[in-house]
Amino acid sequence: MRLMKTKIFNLLCSGILFLTFVSCEDFLTRAPISDVTDEMLGIDPDANSDSVKYNSVELAEAILSSAYRSFQTEYYQLDRYIIGDAQSDNCYSGEPKAQTVQIDQFSVDANNGNVRRDWSYMYSQISGANSIIQWVPLNSDPNLTEIRKKEIVGEASFIRAVAYFNLVRLYGDVPLVLKEIPTLSNDNLEEVYPLLYPARQPADSVYAQIIKDLEYATVNCKDYSANKFVITKPLAHAVLAEVYATKGAPDNVDWTKVRFHASIVTSNVNYDLMPAFDDLWAAAADESGNKNEHCKESLFEVDCNSWATIGNWSYQMFMGTDWKKFNTPSKDIEKAFNDAGDTRRKQASILYQDVTGKWSDQVWPASAYPFIYKQRVNEKGNIILWRLASTILLQAEAENELNNLEPAKNLLKKVRNRAGLGNPVSTTKEQLRLEIEKERRLELAFEGYRWFDLVRTGRAIQVMQSCTDVQSTYAVRLTENRLIWPIPQTELDQNDLLIQNPGY
Repeated sequence: MRLMKTKIFNLLCSGILFLTFVSCEDFLTRAPISDVTDEMLGIDPDANSDSVKYNSVELAEAILSSAYRSFQTEYYQLDRYIIGDAQSDNCYSGEPKAQTVQIDQFSVDANNGNVRRDWSYMYSQISGANSIIQWVPLNSDPNLTEIRKKEIVGEASFIRAVAYFNLVRLYGDVPLVLKEIPTLSNDNLEEVYPLLYPARQPADSVYAQIIKDLEYATVNCKDYSANKFVITKPLAHAVLAEVYATKGAPDNVDWTKVRFHASIVTSNVNYDLMPAFDDLWAAAADESGNKNEHCKESLFEVDCNSWATIGNWSYQMFMGTDWKKFNTPSKDIEKAFNDAGDTRRKQASILYQDVTGKWSDQVWPASAYPFIYKQRVNEKGNIILWRLASTILLQAEAENELNNLEPAKNLLKKVRNRAGLGNPVSTTKEQLRLEIEKERRLELAFEGYRWFDLVRTGRAIQVMQSCTDVQSTYAVRLTENRLIWPIPQTELDQNDLLIQNPGY
């Protein structure tokens, strides 16, 4: 049993460097792995192979479940939103933690804690996926069908692709590791050392691998699942649309590919917009979770049930008056909602509360302090990571860029009409481009999209420097070099092949 637990820990936590151990220990505390025995899984406890042999259906499914649990790390419950919203014009850092303030104010450096831990989280997620992809096809258990093997590998391929998509957008060129890294020993030092300390690969190579993995997922994952914490073909197509909208952006985007992959999702009869925007976030009457978990609009959501399995602690980071929370909505996003007459989405996205006597703020009055309102249930509230509205708007963007303005408007008005807003009014491609940009901002506010949208469209510097409030004063530091983060200093210190990004 000790061998089994050790190997599973290595599987989850062996990233490119050993820095992931601290973060993964915290992760395992929050999401313990099922207590299974070697005998139950058919593993020889005396086996001296470095990698666990996937010779039972139970082990293959257990390791896949552990890979899914990587969606509860700080990246997906906190940092995704700090990056996407506090780094943009949607939010201020809120809670005055130095490493978060640096991100908000474009003064981040290579020693920033978020920069370090997000690199580690992504490579830990990749490591778990690599082991599944490498070993599940060799599973000899007759109860594990070839179809299920391909589904498992497809789901792991999606997880690896998403982790690399996060990495390449955050850091640019990154090491590309596609095989399980054995535990380092005196006997295999020469073999393993280059795997532990690889050089960075060009972003184009990383994108090529991301696309390859997602294409595998579009062929081999399930066609559909009512349980939205299952990776499916439509989900893979939705992310492929995002990837193609980002690869080569802003000047060399393959908009035909964006439209192709997005349309597969938007035309799927299993998915549709919820009737009311607030339906996505409303809490069940007994606070046992969200009222409409696994709804028809959700493409993928982290299934939060309890602290013993996966719990939603993201709620505590963004909601409540016991301490100043992360990601305080900005005056600029409030103005954007008000200027658009977007009452429904504003009320579903921002909650104002009285924090008099608890803390002061340079922007907001204590009597009406805003909080993100898209996380409403502690512990048991599911977290939607991808939903149909985003894909509809991305398809609208593609149609517009392909000079198909009327199809773009028809897609855009689906989202606008649900928000109680009128049909699009743009008459030119350039006007409609900005209208779609604004719609993505208001529809997807506080869901981690805004910063990456601004970067891929080439608008980040202009938008941030012309922001209507205090954020414009910080944006004077924002240059082309600062559109991506530095390579963590801890990684540079241990790997001589890594080269720091320009400007850091």
